[in-house]
Amino acid sequence: MFKSSDHEWNQYGAENPYYGVISDEKMYNKNLTEETLLEFWRTGQEYVDAMFQNIGRHICPTFSPNQALDFGCGVGRLLFALSAKCSHVTGIDVSSSMLAEAKCQADKKGIANIAFVESSDCSEIGENLFDLVHSFIVLQHIPVDRGYAIMDKLLASLRPGGIGVLHLTFSNPGYKKWKLTRMIPFNKQLRNMRNRKPLNTPAMQMNEYDLNKTMKKIMDIGVKSCFIECTNHDEIQGVKLYFQKR
Repeated sequence: MFKSSDHEWNQYGAENPYYGVISDEKMYNKNLTEETLLEFWRTGQEYVDAMFQNIGRHICPTFSPNQALDFGCGVGRLLFALSAKCSHVTGIDVSSSMLAEAKCQADKKGIANIAFVESSDCSEIGENLFDLVHSFIVLQHIPVDRGYAIMDKLLASLRPGGIGVLHLTFSNPGYKKWKLTRMIPFNKQLRNMRNRKPLNTPAMQMNEYDLNKTMKKIMDIGVKSCFIECTNHDEIQGVKLYFQKR
């Protein structure tokens, strides 16, 4: 079983929070520019706009959520865009340092219809609370057994008639090699040297989820249909699952 990824994400939040969201060298703190940050927030808005178009086209044309949840909200790239489409949004993240940056940015942007929850397992949220439950490029970084337990909490928090949009990865060509090499002493430092990164840059877990098990969990809450959008990030294949709880 893999170790918890919590420490890794707290380190990203403290040292390079924007790189922790988008793994591009221009997102390192030392390389950040005003133009880069504008692009960062713009891509979040574009993502949320496209997501709502898919919801309207494939799930519910009149969908207008009141309460929304973004699991793994990080510094708020998608959460802030959701706040413009919902009466109230809640962002959950395991990293206190990521949430501190998100709160700072929310204050700068004057976004008031927002709440932040620091949680490692979503045990703080109850059932039937949200009209929209969302997570993107997050579960892949969480060990699978723990990720499934979190998924159960997210699905339970969705109100009847509410819509879920969950992203997970299921095929990573380097997954088996990564599992083997992560036990080698100083593997992280050697890998960072090879990739010309700071020696202490934390590793990002890239886990594979079982689509059969995932779909069983979704169907068990009464979902009758599902729209699937395929994703491919550097040959790591995944899906975004859109579904409505009956």
